[in-house]
Order: sequence, then C-alpha cells, then structure tokens
Amino acid sequence: MRKIVQIFFLVIIAGLLGWVISVDVEPKPIEVLTQPVEEPAITKDTCIGDCSLCEIDCIYERDDAEDSTAEITTISTSEFEDVSADTDEFETVSDNEFEEVAFVEEVDAEPLVNKSNKRLLVVVLSLFLATALAGIFVEYPRLRNLRYLFLLVSLVVVGFGFGGSCPCMLKSFDNTFLFLLGHEVKWASLVLFLGLIPLTYVFGRVWCGWICHFGALQEYIHKNSKWNFWKTPKAQKVLFGVQIGVFAIWVLWLLIAQTSSVCKYDPFVKIFNLNINGVVNYIVVGLLIGLSLFVNRPFCRAICPIGFVLGWVARIPYARRLHIKDSCVGCGKCKTKCDKGVIIGEKLIKHRVDANACIFCGECMSECPQKGLTTCKVKTQED
Repeated sequence: MRKIVQIFFLVIIAGLLGWVISVDVEPKPIEVLTQPVEEPAITKDTCIGDCSLCEIDCIYERDDAEDSTAEITTISTSEFEDVSADTDEFETVSDNEFEEVAFVEEVDAEPLVNKSNKRLLVVVLSLFLATALAGIFVEYPRLRNLRYLFLLVSLVVVGFGFGGSCPCMLKSFDNTFLFLLGHEVKWASLVLFLGLIPLTYVFGRVWCGWICHFGALQEYIHKNSKWNFWKTPKAQKVLFGVQIGVFAIWVLWLLIAQTSSVCKYDPFVKIFNLNINGVVNYIVVGLLIGLSLFVNRPFCRAICPIGFVLGWVARIPYARRLHIKDSCVGCGKCKTKCDKGVIIGEKLIKHRVDANACIFCGECMSECPQKGLTTCKVKTQED
C-alpha cells in the first residue's frame, strides 16, 4: 500500500511540475483605448517571498510594472464646451451633464502562475521530485550510494547557484507563520515548507538527509571528522533541548516582531554568495563553520525549525521512519556507522532509533549484517 501511495505522490509532483513549466506567462496583448496612468516602477531587488532584507540579487525578481490591473483615463470637460451659440441643438448645456468621468479598463484577474512565481515553483517542485526519488532510492543498497551525489548537486545548484536564498526553507517557515497571523504574503513562498510535511510523512525525512543544501554544506565540512564526543546519548539530549529552546524563541520573535529577519543574519546566504559583511555576520558564519568541523550538522540538530517540525512529523502514527527489527543482535555496527548519533543501545542489546533526529540517510541500513533495519512498519516495543 505504501508503495502505491509513494508512486501516486511521485506522479502528482511530476504532473504539477510539467504543468507549471508549460504555463504561458507572457502578457496577453491588450488593445489600449485609453491613456494609461503612470505608476512607479516596481523594484527588482526583492525576492518572491517578500524577502526585502536580502542583500543579494534574487533570481526570482519581479518584473517592472507588468502587473498593472487597470488603466485609467480622464475625459476633460473642455471637450464639451459650447460648440456654437447659434445652434439650437446645443442650447444651454449644463456643465453637470458632462462631469469628469473616469473609465477603468477591465482586465483578467492575475493568473495563479505568473512570471513572478513560475521560476520559484519550478525549482521547488523539482526539489520535491528529487525528495520523492530519494525516498524510494533509500530502500535499495546500490541506490543509497547516490546520496552524496544528490547533496553535491543541491549544494552547487541550489546553494552556490541560486545564492542559497531562493528557495529558502527558513523564509518559507517564517512566511507560513506570518500568514497564519493574518499577514499578506505571496502564496508561492509557502509551498516549500508546507509541501515538505506530507512528503516527510510518506517518504521519510529524506529532505534533510538527501536534498537540503544547508545540510549538505555542513556535512561536507564535517566529512571524515574523527570527533565523536558529541554522539553520546547525553549530548543528543542537550542538542535536542537546545533545539526546543531555539524553536520557542524563534516563534516568540515572530509573534512580537510580526516580521521575518532571517535573511539578514542567515549564515548560509552569506557563505553561498561569498558576501560576509558586518561583525555579527562574521561571528555567525565563523561559528557555523567551526562547529561543523566537530559536530555533524550543528545547525540542523540545534537550530533549524524545519528539522524540528519534520522530526515530529516522523513520529506521527504510520509515518515512514527507520525501525530496527527483532533480529537485531546488538552488534553496534549501525551505531558506529551513524555519524549523527541517532542510534541508541548497548552491546548485545537491541538498539533503537531516535526518530526526532534521524535524517534517513540510510548508511546504517547498508552496514547492518543482519539486515535488521527497515523503513517498513514492524511490530516492536519501541514503536
């Protein structure tokens, strides 16, 4: 049944992507019968998600004054002055009969997909399609080896290619929260965060482990590190406690400020654009790089609100997550292989998986000699 649901999601995402790509967003020619009112040009340095704090050029720029919804002209009363004093047909014409009249040319409502959001939707749906494929690939040992290729492509294309800000998961989270508070935001900016919730439920938390360019940067910095002191159960509890605290502060700030400031201090945007300015940004970027040398994905494990939410999605009943079968003999190979410290257990005792922290990388599945790890629902006491 799960396979059928996964294939259904895959087809839906591919269909939506094809539809968005095929949508014609060129403006339709309009026969102009009136003189348009001049409106100030729309600036081209604002991201689609009302990301006014971005200090970089975003690929999703708004076009100059293309979305005008009306053209207004005024007919002057001077055109209806007395034509001739000798003509009976136009005797004593009152000025009130020819008061100033404004004609508004009606145009079609703004389409669901337009120039300002088409490129964003294409990128986001492409990432969703890659996420769905990763959720299928993790089942097969040979295809699991493609994980680092997925991360590399995401790091190069979405990270350094797009500047790491469009699409931005953090901005999408902020905009979703602000939308719930009644603020007006672009609907396309909500798609990334909201779409990851059902994808995580059906395919597992593969977005974090396979696709996220933020996580990819941290993982490549930490790769082959020998520091393992933070992998203890006590260290994991500390990281999780910090994540809860940061999430609470993040939400509280949105409630008080009623605006998003993530783009101004996001260290990933600064790194991907090679544009670090200000003492605060140097400190934040330095902390990210320094901690990534010792801790695998410190931002993901202690700060990221997306990871926090998706971790709880993985705990919803029947959500897809990693399980350890009863055939586990407690050899500890999966625990040693897991560089995130999410597998817990002592030698010769059946291990368990911390669903809140597991990013579904699948490396432990390849390491287990007993084939004791599965993504299918099994009857275990820890479930």
